[in-house]
Formats: sequence, structure tokens, C-alpha cells
Amino acid sequence: MRIMRSDRYEAHFVTLDSVSLKDNLLGDPTQRTTVVLSPQDIPPDEPLPMIWVLTGYTGRGIAYLNHNPWQENFLDRLTRLTHQGMRPIRAVLPDCFTKLGGSQYLDSPVTGPYATYLWDELRPQIESSFAVSARAVVGKSSGGFGALVSVIMRPELFQALASHSGDMLFEWSYLPDFPKAYQVIESQGGIRQFIDAFLRRDDKPSSWISAMNIICLAAVYSPNLNKQDFPADFPLRFDTLEMDRDVWQKWMRWDPLQLVDQVRVQNILSALQLLYFDAGRFDEFQLQYGATRLHQKLLTYQIPHQYELYDGNHFRTNHRFDHSLPLLANALWTRRT
Repeated sequence: MRIMRSDRYEAHFVTLDSVSLKDNLLGDPTQRTTVVLSPQDIPPDEPLPMIWVLTGYTGRGIAYLNHNPWQENFLDRLTRLTHQGMRPIRAVLPDCFTKLGGSQYLDSPVTGPYATYLWDELRPQIESSFAVSARAVVGKSSGGFGALVSVIMRPELFQALASHSGDMLFEWSYLPDFPKAYQVIESQGGIRQFIDAFLRRDDKPSSWISAMNIICLAAVYSPNLNKQDFPADFPLRFDTLEMDRDVWQKWMRWDPLQLVDQVRVQNILSALQLLYFDAGRFDEFQLQYGATRLHQKLLTYQIPHQYELYDGNHFRTNHRFDHSLPLLANALWTRRT
């Protein structure tokens, strides 16, 4: 276990060879490194609130330790927030990256069982070394979606949730990307040819990443191992963009705006110590409209929550952790005491 330090926190690098991810269809590595940020002056066996931090599409948890221009890394941010009065926590930064760029933090026969890996395998491993008093999960973009669905699928694990620009309102956040993505995919001769070309290419244009994201989403939301060309169904035809309603409904069943209409989900969200979500007013994927609709639905269902729109877009928004982390820490410490 390697360790790096700030003046308040230590970053522990924990490597696990996953049983859950063994023999995954994409051939992705089973050995993953998770970063655990823990206060230097508190022994690992003393229970503390633990916050799991889920990255967006193409992200790995360890990347939060990078020093990017004009931005703090996560270790420095956590240290500063602690100096500013935030109660101590432990933060866990996992790696759920795949050859297709992500996993949506769900189980899929194509990308792999990442919900099982995270919560049934990795979590007990981490907690065998770092004691926990209460748990929360926070994420950005696909990670914001992952935070919400993780709480819905494993409600017994979590007491608080924060989602920054989380995927929702799929008809406006996903469908507009299909036409150009399909053109890029077809330019390489089809899905498998595109994936091969993508992985070979050193410079990956944003249009190619957007196309890969569509493939990744299909692999997660509508896998089909009986398909010969690629083991997933797509909600729009490649030649005419006509919609296959049955496939689209498989995607839509995961849209948080549909999930929240379920009484079971309403009960789960109502029981949280904190439900926080936000989006930028100029989000390129129209997620501000999804966040506003979710806010309106939660008001209708009388579910306590905090909702913010801020002047920003979808990218370079790590500063939003300044809002969510203290709220989550306070909620978990309030529950503890």
C-alpha cells in the first residue's frame, strides 16, 4: 500500500484483484487500484463517515489526485475544506473504467458487474482496513447518475447522496448525440471496426469519444449477447434513426426521472439524511432541465432535498465538491451523533 500526504490527509493506494470482474467480456483488467483519503491524526480503526466519490465517463478515481491547471486536486481540496471547518471524513475514489470508457456503475454482461464489484466486493475490502460510521456517495455526470442508482439499488448502505450534473432526462441528454455518433461509427465500417480504430488512435477527438459513449451506454442499458456484430441493441436504427421503442424503454427504465415515480424509490430517498443535486445553467447535455424536473417531482412527492443551478457548464466543475462535501460530512456526522 503506497501513501501520499497533505498536512491533514493521507492518500492510501489499495490494490485489489477482483473476483467479480474476472473473465469480463471486454477483457478489462481485474486488478484495480482504489484511493482512500483518510485523516492523518485519526487511526484507521476509529469509525468515521465515509464518502464514495464516483467519476464521470472516461474517469478513474486516481485521476482526482492529478494536478490540473488552475484546479486543486482532491487531496488538496479535502485538506482546505477541513481547514475551513469541515468535519473529518474518509473519501474513497474507486476505478470503474472499461475499454468502452465507463460502466455507469451498473452490472452488465458486456461491460462487467461493476455494481457488484463496488458494493459487494470492494466496499467490504476497504472497510476491513478503514472503519466506517456512516456512508454517502457523490459523483459527477455518469458518476452522479451512479451515485443515485447506487443508493436506489443498495439503500441499506447509504445515508446521504449528492449528484453533480448526473445523467437524466435521457431523451434530451442522450438522443441528440446519436446522429453524429452514428456517422462517426459508420465512417469506420461499423461498431467493432470503430472500437478497434478508437483504441488504436492516439488522438481521440471529442466526436469519437461521444460515439464511444453511445456504444458504452448501449452495452450497459440494452445488452444483447445474441447480437453477432456487437452484443447490444441500440434504440435508434443506424440507417434511418427510427426508434425501437422496446429498446428505448430499456434505457428509460434507468432514467432517474422515471425511477423517482416508483413508491419504493420515493421511500428510499425520503429516508436519506441528505439528497443534494445540481447542474450548470449552460450544461451541454441539457442536464439543467433534467435537474429542474427532478426538483419539481421531489416537491410533488414531498421528498426533502437540496437543489441548485449555477452559472457553469458540464466540464471543469470540480469546484462543486466545495458545496457537496461539507453538506455530506455534516449529514453523516449528524447521523453519527
